[in-house]
Amino acid sequence: MKRQMIMLANLTCPSCGGKLEQATAKLPGMKSARVAFGTGALHVEYDEAQLTEAQIRTVIKQHGLDVTMTMAGK
Repeated sequence: MKRQMIMLANLTCPSCGGKLEQATAKLPGMKSARVAFGTGALHVEYDEAQLTEAQIRTVIKQHGLDVTMTMAGK
């Protein structure tokens, strides 16, 4: 399992964050996805054999958001 914190550039509303959280949680191989609206971050844990960071970024972009940085999670 891979854990990452993905920083989002333009997350401006909590409901947008909720929609992104729901969409990423449904991806095959996603174990957990949580948006922290206060910090503008998406915390994910996923199986790299089933899901790639690029696929997660595609869903983020489909929700009108941009990624500023990706960091390994704890």
